[in-house]
Amino acid sequence: MFKYSSSGDVWMRGVVMVGILSYGAYIPIWRISRTELSRATGIPSMGGERAVAGWDEDSITMAVEAGLDCISDLDVRGVDALHFATTTPPYIEKQNATIIASALDLRRDVSVADFTSSLRCGITAIRAAVDAIKSGRCKRVLVTVADCRLPVPGSAQEQIYGDAGVAFLLGKERGIAEVKEFHVLNEPILGTWRRSEDRYVMQFDPRADNVVYVRVLSETIKALLEKAGLCLKDFSKIAFYANDPRQYVRAASAIGIDVKSQLQDFLFADVGVTGAAHALLLLAAALEDAKPGDRILCAGYGDGCEAFYVEVTDEIESINEKRRGVKGHIRSKKLLPTYELYMDFKRLRDRRWPEPAKASVVTYWRDEIFELPFYGMKCKECGRITYPVARVCRICGAKDKYEIVKLARRGKIFTYTYDFLLGPGGYPGDGVYPGIKAVIDLEDGTRVLLEVTDVLMGELDVDMPVEVTFRLIHQKSDYRFYYWKARPVRG
Repeated sequence: MFKYSSSGDVWMRGVVMVGILSYGAYIPIWRISRTELSRATGIPSMGGERAVAGWDEDSITMAVEAGLDCISDLDVRGVDALHFATTTPPYIEKQNATIIASALDLRRDVSVADFTSSLRCGITAIRAAVDAIKSGRCKRVLVTVADCRLPVPGSAQEQIYGDAGVAFLLGKERGIAEVKEFHVLNEPILGTWRRSEDRYVMQFDPRADNVVYVRVLSETIKALLEKAGLCLKDFSKIAFYANDPRQYVRAASAIGIDVKSQLQDFLFADVGVTGAAHALLLLAAALEDAKPGDRILCAGYGDGCEAFYVEVTDEIESINEKRRGVKGHIRSKKLLPTYELYMDFKRLRDRRWPEPAKASVVTYWRDEIFELPFYGMKCKECGRITYPVARVCRICGAKDKYEIVKLARRGKIFTYTYDFLLGPGGYPGDGVYPGIKAVIDLEDGTRVLLEVTDVLMGELDVDMPVEVTFRLIHQKSDYRFYYWKARPVRG
């Protein structure tokens, strides 16, 4: 029945099997307690805290961070396609996945695609990746999913929503888990929605939504089990999207899932509901505790339901421990002290910040290889690595004698300064949020000047270990410029 090729490809009755080769996650370091949200809005606290993307983060930057967590120890040149799924794309007309592919230093000929408009688009992107691999068009596909949904200020959704990203690398190899079966059921009416001219997520009567939600979710999972010839008790963990933790538990009970032993932790107390990323973030969390032979069912909901399941292999025990994953990011956190600072992170308070005075799109395009995938130059005469790239080596003066090399992602602070005249992202300083810049000595010996993020005043010091992180550097005429910044190494 089974046939294994010398290249590691697996067939079952002539059908190529697809495996999850690696996974990664990203949860912003910033959290705000629901007690603080309750104090500011008057809505009773739901307990715990929620993840908040920084002012310089969006779904693109979080997808890059999740992708790095997934493939940082792998050969990225072997990736043939990149899928990016989100309901909050920074660009409506401009491919977001292309920016992510460049930042991750993928080949320029990889196939890229954006999946959007539905909360289940992440699982749609997974299914499309599986189809591409089974067809033979791709050997490895990286799927990145991230969401940064904006709730109405003062609403209950401010306590429910959270920001996060997740990534999966799929391929023909055996991997840590095999993707087994999918099922899709469409439901075009009800659910959350947002038009292109809307800033906030809208919702109809949640009571009507809940009736449709339970019915569609139940029918989809039932049909998936029938396809696979399995029953609910055959699964170690079951994870699916829900609008809130109460709906999650109620739906599980209605379907017949054992809430205590089978239902995956919803991550509400520490993260919140992360939109299109949430179902797959739960899958990544389940894989962190999985054992060989475990079956995990994952379902996304939005304009219908899309579900699939995986079967964990013995490779799960050898997965690289370098990734932070879900647990590592949850442990690494800082609390926003006030609701007002949260409002500034979300750009919900008008602070009269004008656009930066200088920003050249032409220069940004010309220097893309140095700015997005982050390359420097290595002099062929003295051997020193410097940044940015120039025709003349600033160490020995050799002209046009260099090669392009990838820069290290970690280093230490050599010196730093707080700039009150020029605030974050090149905006004029307002005396509250200074721009923080530091000279960084990277591990490969390169000295670079970078803006520092994820810190408050008084938290930096000389020789502090830092790592580079992909962020929004500034905007001009609503065009977003992305670049690398430094942040203290997350624990």
